[in-house]
Amino acid sequence: MSIPLLISILSGAVAITVSIIGAWFANRNSIILQTRKLKEEHYVAFLEALHNLASDNQSTKYGKEYTYARDKLLLIASEDVIKMMILFEAEVRDQNNLHDECLTELIKSIRKDLRLRDKSFPIVGLRK
Repeated sequence: MSIPLLISILSGAVAITVSIIGAWFANRNSIILQTRKLKEEHYVAFLEALHNLASDNQSTKYGKEYTYARDKLLLIASEDVIKMMILFEAEVRDQNNLHDECLTELIKSIRKDLRLRDKSFPIVGLRK
C-alpha cells in the first residue's frame, strides 16, 4: 500500500469521525435548548395561572388553569422546583406568614433551573 493512499484513507476516516462527533454534539445541544425553551414556556404559564388565581381565587376557571399548569410542571420541572412548589402550596393552604418567603424560594428555584443567576434576589409576594 502506498503512502498517499494510506494518507487518503486516514484523512477520510478522520473526516467521517469528526462529522459524526459534530452531528452528535449539535443534536445534543439542540435537545438541551428545546428542553430549556419548553421549561421556560411551562414556567411562564404556571406563573400566569398563579397570578390569575391570586387575583381571583374564587374563579373555578383560574383554579383549573392553575391545576393544569401545575400538572405540566410536574413533568418538566426539576426536583428542587417541585419541592418548592409543594412547600409554597402548603404555606398558602395553612395561611402561614411564610407565604412570601416560600414564593421567593419557588421563583429562585425556577430561575436556577433556567440557569439564570441571582446574587441578591429580593423577597417577592403576590399582589392583587
